[in-house]
Amino acid sequence: MTPSRSPLKPTELSGSNLAFLGDAVLSLHVRTWLLEEGHTRAGELQRLSIGYVNAYAQARFMHTLLEEGLLTPEELDIYKRGRNSHTRSHARNADIVTYRVATGLEALLGYWHLTDPARLTEILEKIKSNSGSSRTHCQKALSGKAASGPTGREE
Repeated sequence: MTPSRSPLKPTELSGSNLAFLGDAVLSLHVRTWLLEEGHTRAGELQRLSIGYVNAYAQARFMHTLLEEGLLTPEELDIYKRGRNSHTRSHARNADIVTYRVATGLEALLGYWHLTDPARLTEILEKIKSNSGSSRTHCQKALSGKAASGPTGREE
């Protein structure tokens, strides 16, 4: 971003735009977590990261946020903007409802990235801990004992 441009304003971005940003934010954090745990091979990193950034894992975590009442009314509106955004595509391995819920979470992550880094960090830590130890998940995935991601669904 050049100094002459004003910063992005979430209120001026569509739900899809916020989700686009949130997808990148989550992916970056998951990749960082995996590297911090000592995973270094590219194929392994890619395979393991999918267990955290797939639509089912994201939708499951979003349902946790909703069920526990952890969102403010403004955050709930952002989630709905993302969930209800009109896209022409959806995940190859997820149904449309799951995909839309996941898109709502991504919109929230993009929103927090732009407006509230502390809240973003809080939620990312919940995602990390809610997914269980990625080391345990990774060991199972690498040994072939787990055919599913943190959601318990086939990937």
